[in-house]
Amino acid sequence: MPVLRPHPERSLGFLLADISRLARKAFDRRVRDLGLTRAQWLFLYYLGRQPGCTQSELAELLQMEKISVSRQAERLEKAGWIERGDHADDARAYHLKLTPRAARIIVRLDQRADRLRNDYLDGIPPLRRATLLAELNLIKANLLRLESRAQ
Repeated sequence: MPVLRPHPERSLGFLLADISRLARKAFDRRVRDLGLTRAQWLFLYYLGRQPGCTQSELAELLQMEKISVSRQAERLEKAGWIERGDHADDARAYHLKLTPRAARIIVRLDQRADRLRNDYLDGIPPLRRATLLAELNLIKANLLRLESRAQ
C-alpha cells in the first residue's frame, strides 16, 4: 500500500480544522467562568450580530435545526439572556433580541476573543496578518461560490 506524502495544498483542510479545534478549546477555557456553554455563547454572539432576527434565521446562521434553536431560545429566555417578541407577519415566528445582561456578556466574550486572537497570532507581523486574512476570505468566497453552484 503506497504511503501518501502530504503536500501543503492537500493538508490545508486538516490544518484549518486543527487550528479551529484548538482555538475553540482555548476559547472555551477562557470563558468557562462566565457560566455559559459553547452552544449558549454562540447563540448569543450570533444574535448580537443579527439583532431582531427570527429563530429560523438564527438556525440558518448557526447551521442548526430549527427545533434546537427554538429549545435553546426558550432556555435562554427563561434564564434572562434573550427576549422573544411576536413577528408582525407570522404568528408562529419570534423576533429575538439580547437583554442588557446578555449585551454585557457579549462585550466580555469579545474582549476575551480579542486576547486569544492576539495570542495565537503572536509573531505574525500586521501586514502578514492582513494578507493571511485576505487569502482565507478568498478561499471562503470560492467555497461559497461552489456551494451556490451546487444548489
